[in-house]
Amino acid sequence: MKKKKSRKIKKIHIIIFAIVLIVLSITLSYGRFIYNGLRNYYLSTKSFYFNSDKMSDNESYYQLDNWSGVEPVTITFNMDSKKNNLIASPDNITYSIEYECSSNVTCVASKETGLIMNGTNTDSFTITMTPNINLYEGDFIELEVSASATSPYTKTISGKFKINVGEIGLSYEILDEPGRAYLDFNITNTLDYYKVLTPFGTYNQNDKIEISEYLSLSPENKRKCASAVITLSFNPSLLRLDMTSEAVLQAYNTSSTVLGDGYDYINSVTFGIDALSSNAVRFYKLNTNNNYTYPFVTSTPIITFSAQ
Repeated sequence: MKKKKSRKIKKIHIIIFAIVLIVLSITLSYGRFIYNGLRNYYLSTKSFYFNSDKMSDNESYYQLDNWSGVEPVTITFNMDSKKNNLIASPDNITYSIEYECSSNVTCVASKETGLIMNGTNTDSFTITMTPNINLYEGDFIELEVSASATSPYTKTISGKFKINVGEIGLSYEILDEPGRAYLDFNITNTLDYYKVLTPFGTYNQNDKIEISEYLSLSPENKRKCASAVITLSFNPSLLRLDMTSEAVLQAYNTSSTVLGDGYDYINSVTFGIDALSSNAVRFYKLNTNNNYTYPFVTSTPIITFSAQ
């Protein structure tokens, strides 16, 4: 009986301890949030603003799932000392940069300290992550970065990034900015071979061809090969495909949908890309105020990418 009672008491103690830990964790997180809010309010009374598009008071988090695992990744951090478009800090703001990467990449920052000048009220820096070992699908790299204002007041903002290796050899990004009429969907292909899409001669479908072998083919047979076949799908009520882009002119297939005005609009395009190449596909935005930059502004791309 005593043993059972002892075990029961021990179990209760464990449960109580676990509850205390959970409550303490929530309290600390909430307390940090309240503290940051109060501190930001105090700093705003001094007309001091210290912001970044990829860092925040409570550590911004970003995840990218489509990295090829081959080419370096460069992240640009845009800094500013603005409250809004009309109000900005009247002082120059100096800040320091700290960062730490996972062991499978080598990180280099464009600078260690920065200066946000009054008048322009903007500054920027980059961190480039270069793989130092072979990475494979399912692997990932990580980066933690913080910027600390040192004058005329102190404030620290931070961000964390996790970048997963997806389609081996293929990666993409969306480059955009608010107020611009278009965005560019950039695709990088590091695959060093071609695949046969349509059989010809002694080649069967899906056979792999080295670049030197591909270059010796006739123009007609080259069109029967591609290093990768890409499909981009999108909502034409938000974006319109640039009909003069090479992706459209060389497309294997397009699909369309009817919008409320009764007209057909392209909503997907399928095209091939060359080995060891980069392609840019332009889209026009119906709302130029939006910023569809991916991955380090929006967490989900507005354009769906698939490859085969």
